[in-house]
Amino acid sequence: MRNKSQCLSFSFLFFFFFFFFLFSCHQSQAQPSTTGYTCSANQTTYPCRTYAFYRASAPDFLDLASIADLFSVSRRMISEPSNISSPSSPLIQNQPLFVPITCSCNTLNPSHTISFANLSYTIKSGDTFYSVSTNNYQNLTTYQSVEVVNPAFVPTKLEVGDVLIFPVFCKCPDQTQLRNRVNYLVSYVLQPSENLSSVASRFGIETQAIIDVNGNNIRPFDTLFVPVARLPELKQPAVAPSPPPSRKTERNGVCESM
Repeated sequence: MRNKSQCLSFSFLFFFFFFFFLFSCHQSQAQPSTTGYTCSANQTTYPCRTYAFYRASAPDFLDLASIADLFSVSRRMISEPSNISSPSSPLIQNQPLFVPITCSCNTLNPSHTISFANLSYTIKSGDTFYSVSTNNYQNLTTYQSVEVVNPAFVPTKLEVGDVLIFPVFCKCPDQTQLRNRVNYLVSYVLQPSENLSSVASRFGIETQAIIDVNGNNIRPFDTLFVPVARLPELKQPAVAPSPPPSRKTERNGVCESM
């Protein structure tokens, strides 16, 4: 009798820890990674055109030209999906924008195959991996990921003029998502004042749709991926046009014909 009871107890413990292990694995997979998001290099949807949600910010990114230069796109490529009437329109603090990015699955080494938009950035005085990741790219990447993508550079020995890759986090929809009319997975950084419900409302989708892609353990400043069939129309403020900048300071972004 004792042996039978011991066997039952052992079986119960075995199944308990087995399901706990599966649950823990599921939770850990849903959590964002500090170094990037894994991908399958042979997935047919890579590379893809997608978008990053970006907020205009002082002092350096209150015009489309400076943001276009940062992401290596044209001003028009931002103004059109962002519902801005003119590429030369000035911006205000926290004005919402959709910035196009090309998302690829990148094999960095045998243990790192991650999904990101490959963006070149030239180091300026005072720049660090952390400051550029959090301020310029607004946590759309992390300093840990920058270190992994740029193994030849030492974070404490950066020099002005060094050209590095800053990996903006992104994902391409898989075949199942495409069949379900998910055409874009928009890269979106969750703010401390937001929750998944408010983000879903902004994009006109159900909260569960975001959870299905990202899990429900998203923390402030994590990048999440918002599944949409098409971009929502951003409500833009009425901003009076500013005088054209002098030729010495004018920035145009990349060629407007792109």
